[in-house]
Amino acid sequence: MKIKAFSFLEIMVAIVISGVVMSTAYSVYIFVNQQYIKLNTIKADVRDYFEFSSTISRDFELAHKVIKANDYAIVIQQTERNIHYEFDNAYVLRTIHFQTDTFFFSATDILINTIAEFKEEQVVDFVKMKVKDNEFSFYKNYGAIAKIEE
Repeated sequence: MKIKAFSFLEIMVAIVISGVVMSTAYSVYIFVNQQYIKLNTIKADVRDYFEFSSTISRDFELAHKVIKANDYAIVIQQTERNIHYEFDNAYVLRTIHFQTDTFFFSATDILINTIAEFKEEQVVDFVKMKVKDNEFSFYKNYGAIAKIEE
């Protein structure tokens, strides 16, 4: 009487084929996971980039006056608060009262331009900087305020 069964050779071939299929599936999983991590990193950078741009633009729009603190810092004076910006090669800090927001990208080639109409303070009319190979410009138009405070 003969019992139907797989031979040793057939079992070994099945094990080898399943090993190849599992290693291929694992390699694809690792590759997709690495691409997902890279995409999330890029997405976070882009989100921070646009968040910084919209935040500083809004701060400039609502500002009563923008003062130059030093070559790498400005103070945006609004009606009820002052916002301090500090630009560094590794980050940009935004401080309101005791809360600090950090944007982790470099701001280089910073130009903080002051206007001569205000004698007692270094009042800023525009700030230019390079962030991730893009140039940002933020302008503050004082209009009649400059003439009144002369």
